[in-house]
Amino acid sequence: MSSSSKISVIIPVYNEADTINSCIANVQRTCGENYEIIIVDGSVDGSTLSAVNYGEVLLLASPPGRAAQMNLGARKAKGDILLFLHADTILPPAADNLVRETLRAPCATAGAFKIGFDTTLCSMKWITILADLRCRLERVPYGDQAIFVYKSTFEKMGGFPEIPLMEDVEFFQNIKRQGLEIVILKEAITTSARRYQAAGPLRCALRNTFLRMLHLYGVKPATLAKMYGRKGKE
Repeated sequence: MSSSSKISVIIPVYNEADTINSCIANVQRTCGENYEIIIVDGSVDGSTLSAVNYGEVLLLASPPGRAAQMNLGARKAKGDILLFLHADTILPPAADNLVRETLRAPCATAGAFKIGFDTTLCSMKWITILADLRCRLERVPYGDQAIFVYKSTFEKMGGFPEIPLMEDVEFFQNIKRQGLEIVILKEAITTSARRYQAAGPLRCALRNTFLRMLHLYGVKPATLAKMYGRKGKE
């Protein structure tokens, strides 16, 4: 892979008017050159797209549903590498170089950053440690870790399954079944802890773990989404 391979940063959003411009600014600071930003808005009223005030950004409207939004962004992407970023997640410095260097390894086809949160709460520190341990043991990162993959691999895998929950988990499980390597970086992103704080950190962590276990035992994503409270928008 060339060191100048283009990276397409795909940001699926739903009612993120308050965070989208700071997200774009972060990408512009951390991705150097040869990248593009694609925002796919599932907001019913298009509120996120109307809030964007940066140029050189591809804006797309989509029915709500993170998997469908990310797949649309991937279809429109011109880069060799796809990086999927949540609007409330901050990339570390020189993120583009980290991604390219990771995928330059002979066997690597996909990867993700280490998880991190924007709070110093002791409970969240423990959640961070346990989440990172799970990810490194299982080699299945979650979507809020700024996951990245070759576009050719993404297309070969058929993109994200368009299900209401666990689309990231099923995508990476599919990669593992193909015997392909998934790299978890030591560098961390910083993602918002707002959902943990709103529901209570311990309660939220236990819920997520419980839903992951149910998923492993074959419970349907639609059922998990109802239990999680997602309606295709988070």
